[in-house]
Amino acid sequence: MLFVALLPCAITKAQTPVLLKDINPTGSSSPNYMTCFGNTVYFNANDGVHGIELWKTDGTANGTVLVKDIVEGTGHSSARDFFEIDDMIYFTIGPSPSEAQLWKTDGTEAGTQMAVDFAQVDGLLGWSGFAKFGDLIYFKGTTEAEGTELWYTDGTVAGTQMLMDLRPGATGSSPRDLIAFDGRLFFTAAVNDLEPWVTDGTPEGTQLLKDCYEGIGSSSPLYYTVVDDQLFFRAATGAQGEELWVSDGTTDGTVLVRDLYGGTSSSLLGHFTGHNGELYFKAYPDFGVNHLYRSDGTYEGTVPLPHPAYDYNIPEGMHSHNGWLYFFAYGDFGRQLWRTDGTAEGSTEILYPGPTANQPMENASYLSSCGGELIFRGGYIDGLGYELYALTSSVGMDAPTKAKIGVFPNPTSDQLQISGFPANSNFMLYATDGRTIMNTPAKASMDVTSLPAGPYLARITDATGGIVHSQLVIVQH
Repeated sequence: MLFVALLPCAITKAQTPVLLKDINPTGSSSPNYMTCFGNTVYFNANDGVHGIELWKTDGTANGTVLVKDIVEGTGHSSARDFFEIDDMIYFTIGPSPSEAQLWKTDGTEAGTQMAVDFAQVDGLLGWSGFAKFGDLIYFKGTTEAEGTELWYTDGTVAGTQMLMDLRPGATGSSPRDLIAFDGRLFFTAAVNDLEPWVTDGTPEGTQLLKDCYEGIGSSSPLYYTVVDDQLFFRAATGAQGEELWVSDGTTDGTVLVRDLYGGTSSSLLGHFTGHNGELYFKAYPDFGVNHLYRSDGTYEGTVPLPHPAYDYNIPEGMHSHNGWLYFFAYGDFGRQLWRTDGTAEGSTEILYPGPTANQPMENASYLSSCGGELIFRGGYIDGLGYELYALTSSVGMDAPTKAKIGVFPNPTSDQLQISGFPANSNFMLYATDGRTIMNTPAKASMDVTSLPAGPYLARITDATGGIVHSQLVIVQH
């Protein structure tokens, strides 16, 4: 079990990143698309033997297992885009979205099979972009005569058909970004221009939601995100550029929320996620300046989060977990995992490896909250590559204050060098179970030759006993 201290700026509690399993002993398994259903996370990973295949975890090493080698041997099924219908987990496989096959699983090898063979559907040449709506699965399907239009399936060949031909002719309306909201399915389609559409699942109930870009031009909606009783998305107008919109599902209730970057320039907002009943997202309100924002769907309630004294840059991958908003961002030492409670004091870089070449979040992309744990991909130990970790609850140690102190090399086999520490400092080393391994006056070199190999928490206090530095160190022999 690894133990990492929270970074400074706020008095919070340390958390423990736990390596769930070294899935690929020969390199990185690079787990991806982590998605929680109940207390189980489904994802894809490469164990070095079966290629990129379907895996699941219950948050334990023994419960982190390959579900099925769908493409036998070293080939890749690249399972992704998971969703649930009637206790079955549906997902797509294939080398690209345009060639995706729809599969389903009950979590067992025997219960993992193709959901429907679309190649048997007469005239259907392509299919992708699956989304659950009611008891059916909707997707964009392509035929020679109608082009790409909105289709649905009940899981059988006979029950797979086009909803309607929105744009007659071989071009098609090219529907995308399907999402269920308030008893209907919302999506983007190009009939005259690219605008938001809505359907109740019948041809008669399929209509343009709103022409957001009035006149000639497309609003090109993106990032549909449901937060309670509101549907947020990004859309463009000729006067405001691409900015934040919200809808209650009606034409009149579909409105521009706020023009964050005044004039025709766009604020380039993205990374939408719901958290504590509001929308959180990244935006550029000015050239080269990026912020985390929150919105309740009103002009006044769309504001940037206050920045902490120790600041972050380029926040991405936001995810709500246990009342906190977690995200990836860049601090002093590369891309790390952060969390915020919405205040400057409560915004901290929580998984801090120290000033080393090892950047555990550099290749991370997905966060998944499941069973009380935050599941993510990390690279804490260079020799293991990128593997699956879980962030456990607090272990009861206060976070340090920020200081430019170096503890290196990391990993080490014999000596830890310390630089930049104040006079009359103390050096402490803790095991992952909280035991004090070393407590001594700090000096430029600390001998750790006799310690067992593994992760430790190094901590430095000043003459008053205040914590001035804390970081993970790895001892290797």
